[in-house]
Order: sequence, then structure tokens, then C-alpha cells
Amino acid sequence: MIPREITEDLRAGMGLEECLIKHGTNLSILFKSNYPEHISHDRDRRYIEETAGAFYIKKQKDYKVTYFGRYSSLSDAQLVRDELISTGWVQGRVDEICERVGVMRLPSKNECQFKSGII
Repeated sequence: MIPREITEDLRAGMGLEECLIKHGTNLSILFKSNYPEHISHDRDRRYIEETAGAFYIKKQKDYKVTYFGRYSSLSDAQLVRDELISTGWVQGRVDEICERVGVMRLPSKNECQFKSGII
């Protein structure tokens, strides 16, 4: 976090270089001690998003988000995600993976649900 004195001087219109000289510091000193060297991400939820009581597996590549199904529990989503990682994220194999690991994929909110005998 930037010290309050520096922030006040910058808001008052003082130039950045002038402000740093006045306070006897530089940018690397200001930011080095305040941020961890390594940010640990929660590996259990990597590629998994929880929304409205369901867990979605999604992967972003080249600014395009691809969804790999909706699951009722975090553990189900983790099983499928781990298999997707090992198979190279092939979207067409999600149903096959779900069947192999014994996980039921929930229909997404955009998919129509038809029951036998009901039109």
C-alpha cells in the first residue's frame, strides 16, 4: 500500500518523480514489501465456477470461454475437470468422461428439457 503522505502529494498535483524524491523512495521499494512474491490460487476450484447452486467447468483460451458442463457438486466437477485436463480439453468427450467416472452432468439453463410423453 502506498503511504498516505505520498498519495496526498500526488492528489495535490505533485509530479510522480518529484514526490518520490521528496519522500526518499522509489517505486520498487514502495511495492516490494506490500505484495506476496507468490500468489497461491485455490487448486481445488481451478477452472470451476459456482453459480446458483451448481458448478460449471469453464476454460478460457484466446479470450474465448468454453463451458464443459454443469454439475451438482464440487467433487463431481473436479473429477470431470481432472479428466478433461488429462485428455486435452476436448469438448466433444464430456459425456464420455462423465459416463466413465460415474458423474451425472446437469442440463444447462439454456438446454431444453423434454420428458417422455410431454410435448
